[in-house]
Amino acid sequence: WTQMILWGAYCETSQDQSPGTPGAAGDFGWKVLTSDDAEKKKLSAELANGRLAMMAIIGMFFQDGLTGSAWGDWANYTASPLRAEPVSAAAAAAAAKAAAAKAGASAGAKTAAATTGIGAGTGKSLSGEGEEVPPEPTFDPANEVGVTEPFGYFDPAGFCKKGDKAGFRNLRAAEIKHGRVAMMAAVGAVVQHYVKFPGFDSVPAGLGAVEVPPGTYGFAALFAVSGLLELGAWTEDPSKEPGNFGDPAGLGQYTLEMRNREINNGRMAMFAAIGIIAANVYTGKDAIEQFGLA
Repeated sequence: WTQMILWGAYCETSQDQSPGTPGAAGDFGWKVLTSDDAEKKKLSAELANGRLAMMAIIGMFFQDGLTGSAWGDWANYTASPLRAEPVSAAAAAAAAKAAAAKAGASAGAKTAAATTGIGAGTGKSLSGEGEEVPPEPTFDPANEVGVTEPFGYFDPAGFCKKGDKAGFRNLRAAEIKHGRVAMMAAVGAVVQHYVKFPGFDSVPAGLGAVEVPPGTYGFAALFAVSGLLELGAWTEDPSKEPGNFGDPAGLGQYTLEMRNREINNGRMAMFAAIGIIAANVYTGKDAIEQFGLA
C-alpha cells in the first residue's frame, strides 16, 4: 500500500498538468498507452476503459464487502445493511412454522372451551361469545409480495412502516402501476423506431413524437384514456391485493411467482424507461439510435 501511494504521488506531481499542457489532456508521454495522432483514438479508448474499470472495481469492493468475495454468491448473502428488515429464507420458514403452530393451538383451545364451557359453568356458548379473540399480528411489509433475492426486503428510505398496512397498499399500488406503464413505455420506445401507424408517417421517433402533430393529438388521447381507466375501470379495491384488477385475458396466472416477476420486471422497466428518456434528451437519438443502429 505504501509503495502504491508513493508511486501514485510521484506520477501525479512529476508531470506539468497546468491548463494548455499535454498533461492537462491526459497525455503524459507514455506512448504505449496514448497516441499522438490527431484524433487521439487510443487516449479516448483509455479514458473510456478507465471509466468502466472504475465502476467495475467499485462493484467488486461492494460485493466483496457484502459476500466475502469479489466473485461471491449472492445467494449466501441475507443480511444486507441496506435492507430495512433483513429476512433470511430460514428465518421466514421458521416464522411461518411458528405462526401455523400458534394458529393450531388457538383453534384447539377454542374447540375445548366451546365443548366444555357450558357444563363447567363458564358461561361461554358454542358460538364463541365471551371468548377472548387474539389480536391480529402486526402488519409487516417485509413479508409481502415483492421480497425476492438478492435484495430481499429493500426499503432503505423507510417508506413502509410496520403496522401501516394502508400506507403500504398505497405505495405498492403506485409501484405496480408505474411498473406496468414503464414496461409498455420501454417496449414502445423500441417499436416506434420501426413501426408507424397510418397517418403518423411524419412523426419522429423518440420524445419528439409528442411535439409534432398528429403525435401530439395521439398523446393527448392516450392521456385521456388512461385517466378514464384509472378513475373508472381500474380502481383499487380494499378486499383485493394492490394492483389486482381481475384477469381480463383469462390467463389464470395470478400466482406468487408471477406477481413477483411482474414487480421485478416493472422495477427494471422503470430504470430502462428513465434511461431511454435521459439519453434521448441528451443526444436527441431514440432508443434504437442510441446503439448506433439506423
